[in-house]
This record gives sequence, C-alpha cells and structure tokens, in this order.
Amino acid sequence: SCAEVPGADGVHAVPLADGVGAWFTGATIDGVEDANLAHHRPHVPERLAAARDAVGRRTGTDPAAWHLMRQVHGSAVAVVDGAVPPGAELRDVDAAVTVLPGRPLVVLAADCLPLLVAGERAVGVAHAGWRGVVADVAGALVRALGGLGEPAASLRVVLGPTIGPCCYAVGDDVAAAVADAAGTAEVRTRTRDGRPSVDLRAAVRAQLDALGVGHVADGPD
Repeated sequence: SCAEVPGADGVHAVPLADGVGAWFTGATIDGVEDANLAHHRPHVPERLAAARDAVGRRTGTDPAAWHLMRQVHGSAVAVVDGAVPPGAELRDVDAAVTVLPGRPLVVLAADCLPLLVAGERAVGVAHAGWRGVVADVAGALVRALGGLGEPAASLRVVLGPTIGPCCYAVGDDVAAAVADAAGTAEVRTRTRDGRPSVDLRAAVRAQLDALGVGHVADGPD
C-alpha cells in the first residue's frame, strides 16, 4: 500500500502490519522535486518517470505493477484480483483492496485523507475528502475487506496526512453533512479565522470505530 501526499518530503515507512510494506511519499524524493506520481495530473513526463523510479527504489516495488486509482470523491471500491492486469489503472473508484502479493495499491491525496489498511491476508487503500466521508468510503472499504474474509476487528488502519481543521473552511451545510455521516457533532470545528470547518481524521475515525475496526492510528503529519 502506498499514499502520495504532496507537501511532505521523502518516503516514510508506515508500521501497518507484519509482512505488509506501506509508505507515504512526499513532494521531494531523492532529489526529484514536485514528485507527482499521477499521469493524469499536469506533469513533465521525464519528471514523472524519475519520481516513480525513485519511489520504486525506496519501496522495493515495481512502478509498472502499481495500481493507481482515478479518484472521483465517491465510495466505489475496486477489487484487484487475478482478472485485473498488473499495473492497471482503477477507474472511477476511491478505494481498492487485494489479497494478491506484488500488487501495490496507490492512493493520491492533497487536502483529502489517505487511508492505508491491512488485515490478516488482505490490504486496502482509500481516499476521503468531505464528499468521501459523506459517501462513507471508509465503510465501503471495510465491507469490501469483509468480503475478502477480513472481519473489521482484524483490520489495522493508518490515517495519513491531511488538511487540518485549522485551515479547512467549508460551508455550514457541508459541516452538517459530515457530522451526520460521522455520527457526531464533535467533528465540527472552526478555522483559525472563525469559519466553519470539519476534522476529516476525526470523522473517518468515528466511522471506523462505529464499524468495530480493531486498530486505527494517525500517520505522519
């Protein structure tokens, strides 16, 4: 599992579960600046190749085998099984799961929250902004892993870097919708300058807790 988080530096290993390699990557990797891993965002092809090669070296993975998602702020989940070619882009989904070794799942995030998940056999990733919270992408991910034989209590989740509530201004309608989806008004807060805001990590944590997920931790900021 891997999450790209622009704004941070380097490649940071995440202690997700025994036998599972998981990392967050930043905007500068081994001297490659603006290390954008997504081909569908504006990029310089040579820089894209250099960034992917750098991450591949640091993580011991083959970029040609990565499964990136074309994320749409929803709750659809892709199941990467033997019918999915290695390295295939997973279109119009915001979460992915697999039990296959050698099939790295990649989630891209800027302000939104990346989730890395591992069970006894399966792994998964998800992308959750406020729309994803309202759509319950975290619940969809947990249910998809349940379909692969992973009960919620067996799952270990790391919540990655995301925009903080201090700076995440939203409308009152959005704040209310996120609080309703999270099942608690405590996720509603204010930015430094007093505008309505929500705490994405707290909202997703509340959703995971309600589902009985065994272990939820915060990753690096």
